[in-house]
Amino acid sequence: MKICIVRHGSAVSGAVQDQNRGLTDRGAGQAAGAGRWLAQQTFNNPRILASPFLRAQQTAQAIAGSLGLAVETMPHLVPDGDVQQLLNDLSAQEQDLILVSHLPLVGHLAAMLVDGELYDQPWSPAECWILQGDLAAAACMSVDAVWYPVLDGL
Repeated sequence: MKICIVRHGSAVSGAVQDQNRGLTDRGAGQAAGAGRWLAQQTFNNPRILASPFLRAQQTAQAIAGSLGLAVETMPHLVPDGDVQQLLNDLSAQEQDLILVSHLPLVGHLAAMLVDGELYDQPWSPAECWILQGDLAAAACMSVDAVWYPVLDGL
């Protein structure tokens, strides 16, 4: 199974309610770039799951447009989401997943899936990590591919 973890693209700052912050023009370009890169990857009947926050939904929609898929909202993908609860939810999945979320959750989830430990990791806006393994569980996956928007001038 593959799990692609994506941080949302660059977002506007200063919104009164964090969940309502949308993407900047640059962030929209980054999200589109992530979609183009993911369209070149091999997935098995993937699902796109995204945080309910606006910027993650906008990023997921850009990716979905490149892949011809629908976006599903997953409440646990918020910035302060419970990694253990998310792992429990992921362990029941059998198809590949593209998860669109936020810092610090993207770094925490990747660290847990790859190393079995919870720690912070830096993560660029719209950065994508594809993890692969037999099971979506702590220390059961490895990094298969990584995309950084800056590599494409985004």
